[in-house]
Amino acid sequence: MAKLSYKVSYYVFYVCIALILVVLGMFFGVGYNETNAAGLVEPANTPALMYLMYGMFAVTVIATLIGAIAQFGGALKDNPKGAVKSLLGLILLVVLLIVTYNIGSSETVVLGDGSEYSDVTMLKVSDMLLYSTYVLFGIAAIGTLINLSGIFKK
Repeated sequence: MAKLSYKVSYYVFYVCIALILVVLGMFFGVGYNETNAAGLVEPANTPALMYLMYGMFAVTVIATLIGAIAQFGGALKDNPKGAVKSLLGLILLVVLLIVTYNIGSSETVVLGDGSEYSDVTMLKVSDMLLYSTYVLFGIAAIGTLINLSGIFKK
């Protein structure tokens, strides 16, 4: 089974790399001949690059959810107490997102062209994502320093 998953992930990886190279080649190689809604000139294949990013993000989220559910199901069968403990990370992430959403500002933002953006939900969501990224980066940095220092090694 491990060989099959290795082979599948191997080929999926190279298909993704090929797709990325093709779309980046189209994005950078075709030229700047499209005018967007703001009247600015942008590369001709900007939508293709954006759809590639959306698609890869969706595939990543779906694969992560399927893997997490499968892992939880397997752990639930072998070690129910440990499986329930493994949900702690997910619960902490949800709590972090809720806290950072509530911390986020809903003040109107003045854009570069002088117009104002005042969609409260999206303003709070963007702050939530930024603050959550900062907190998770800090946790990762502290964890790395603790791991490198060997404080918790036996």
